[in-house]
Amino acid sequence: MRSRGRTARWERRQFRQLTKDLETFSSPGELHRPPRHVAKDILGAVVTLAIIGAILLQVTDGLASQCRAGRNRRAGPGACSGPAAFAHHVQVPVTLSVAACAALAVMAFIWYIFWGYKANGQANGTRQAVSR
Repeated sequence: MRSRGRTARWERRQFRQLTKDLETFSSPGELHRPPRHVAKDILGAVVTLAIIGAILLQVTDGLASQCRAGRNRRAGPGACSGPAAFAHHVQVPVTLSVAACAALAVMAFIWYIFWGYKANGQANGTRQAVSR
């Protein structure tokens, strides 16, 4: 019985030492991990901003449509109040902001297609992988 206990303790000690040694080294997958692609991050952020802006524009247009003159011609400027009035007043700036975000997204996409993916050597890595 005693030798089993010693063997078990020795195995546990070896296992603890092995796990400590493994923690000091990075895994093999991390050695060949490609660097972060800032171009992709920028493109993703700009496109996300453009999509959120388009949703905001739809909400603003929906609320502002309540302030347009409809069948009731007597209803003047005082007939529109609350969030609908605010949306009516900010409709043009929101539209311009969304158009600017969309233009920025298109420019970021074009930049990424022609120059962004080459900045981190991504194109060279693709050629090497194909040639192997």
